[in-house]
Amino acid sequence: MKLPVKTVERLGRYRRLLLKYQYLEKPYIFSRDLARMLNINPVHVRRDLMLLGVSGSHAKGYDVRNLIDQVSIKLECLIKKDACIVGFGHLGRTVFDLFVEGGTPINISAIFDVSPKSINHTYFGVKCYSIEKLEAVISEKKITLAILAFTGDDVDTIKDLLVACGIKGILNLTSQPIDLPGHVHHEEFDLRTSLIRLTYFSDV
Repeated sequence: MKLPVKTVERLGRYRRLLLKYQYLEKPYIFSRDLARMLNINPVHVRRDLMLLGVSGSHAKGYDVRNLIDQVSIKLECLIKKDACIVGFGHLGRTVFDLFVEGGTPINISAIFDVSPKSINHTYFGVKCYSIEKLEAVISEKKITLAILAFTGDDVDTIKDLLVACGIKGILNLTSQPIDLPGHVHHEEFDLRTSLIRLTYFSDV
């Protein structure tokens, strides 16, 4: 059974925080402290951990290392999934740097771009290919996820090509929303919209 979307988001935040405390001599944490450090409702934390199937001690709380293991297993963080980045301008390079640092269940296996300055170059062991080679490379490397990080009006064309190649999930960082068939999961993140919300709601 799939967990609720919000629970998955929070579990990811728990894991990132808990990783910092795993090497303490006695790494235990109470759910209320986890909630406080992440500014989350304690009720949500307890419910999330209950859905995870872990239990803590009334005296010491939750074993941090066990909690990390259980979250990692549930979110499949221990199994790296191969992904590609389409677009290697400033945004694409910034996204790529995040994955180079590690800590995600995604392995960037290929980069695609249209710029001769990027094509055929290798970045931290990952080669950048021409868009024309997208279908062949995705098939060869068995890539299942894609990150759209380019500018331009050909988002729908690239999206359709990725779906035809068997891509199962797309993270869309472009400013254009995309429509995908039901079997392809996708996440939309528009930085411009986030910045507009930031400036609007911070003007008090």
